[in-house]
Amino acid sequence: MNLDALSDLVLLLVCAAVLWFHLRQRPALAVAAGLIGLAACLGVFRYSGWTEMLGPHRFTSLLAACAAFPLLASGLRWPDAPLATRGTAVGRFILVVGGVGIALTLAGVAPWRDVVPAVSALVIAWTMVQQRNAWGLAGTLALLGSFVVAATGKADSNYLGLFNTVQLMHYTLALALALLAVGATRAQQPQQLAAA
Repeated sequence: MNLDALSDLVLLLVCAAVLWFHLRQRPALAVAAGLIGLAACLGVFRYSGWTEMLGPHRFTSLLAACAAFPLLASGLRWPDAPLATRGTAVGRFILVVGGVGIALTLAGVAPWRDVVPAVSALVIAWTMVQQRNAWGLAGTLALLGSFVVAATGKADSNYLGLFNTVQLMHYTLALALALLAVGATRAQQPQQLAAA
């Protein structure tokens, strides 16, 4: 296993933890992490030298860009909405929004796969600022950092003498998802105490 595959494995493990701990209470957050984790799982195989996984990894990464990030933003912005709390609504969202995003990307609207995650990150950032959620803000900064690395990094870039572009993007995305999940839990605790 090389370092690129290892970074995808770390992302996969974080996504699996978010999926495991949040599936019942926050299906939107859990399934968004699950979609990203699916892409990371295929990335582990791809970067380990299994060249047949290049196409499936790219497809699941595109699906995550088009559906997981808007789902994550919706789940964090409106945590009590049916989309955030009902598995069937989450499934429909993935089919419709993911399908439209993939169709637009294949039709040549290539910026769609970049614009949707960026707008989703801005929605998440605005939500965390409004909630004054320190964990969520830290997660948002890490998420924005992963997007900056993905957008500006070159294949031969070296960060801190340790990471290439792929590795840093995976590690910052893993950190972002972990912090956003903790932030979502912390934001819900005061609401539960107030309701009790």
